Amino acid sequence: GINAEYGGRCTLVTTLQMFKILALNALIIAYCQSALYLDGVKFSDGQATLQGLLLAGCFLFISRSKPLDKLSRARPHANIFNTYTILTVVLQFCVHLYTIVRLVDKCHEIEPRRASVDLEAEFAPSLLNSIVYIVSVTLQLNTFVINYRGHPYMESLTENKPLCYSSLLTASFMLLLIFGITPDINTEFSLLILPTSIQNEVFIALLLDSVLTLLLDRVLLFICGDAKLKPLY
Repeated sequence: GINAEYGGRCTLVTTLQMFKILALNALIIAYCQSALYLDGVKFSDGQATLQGLLLAGCFLFISRSKPLDKLSRARPHANIFNTYTILTVVLQFCVHLYTIVRLVDKCHEIEPRRASVDLEAEFAPSLLNSIVYIVSVTLQLNTFVINYRGHPYMESLTENKPLCYSSLLTASFMLLLIFGITPDINTEFSLLILPTSIQNEVFIALLLDSVLTLLLDRVLLFICGDAKLKPLY
């Protein structure tokens, strides 16, 4: 009975955080794709494949989270329609949206929009494609790390070794792409080396995005993150 309670809570929390992550990732991908489409730009096959593999790996590692041995007095919400889930998804996306819009506008300052846009053109590397791809993958990684619940229902992020290590490797990979430390990697994935004038701005914007969304989620989690017991009468 107790083991079923442990596993049941872990499964419920995993399902709830999956819905949050899916909602945020869908919104991020939708806006990034629309930003590219307006300029007749798209992701290459290699870029899309890498992004898909990273997302699939993160979902796999989250689904394999193990419950804790001690039953917590805190109770998870029974469904996704609660104040915490709705507010954290909306507010996190607002932060992500601001980050994307700011960096896309910065890109257009360096590389202005073309007068005519060919929506059926073949893929070609561009500054907009490179920035939007780096931002898209980084923000989606953030949603996994920030919305992973961990204690008191399941092992923490640092205890979930596969998810922790894959997140660190992906973050390190994004740093290589931002600063062009290994140009061959950028070339392999059809990404341009970002101009030095924008490298620090992209890094700082993504770092601030991560910190702000983390703070927002943890504040909301503290205020309304757990379900309250209803009186019997």
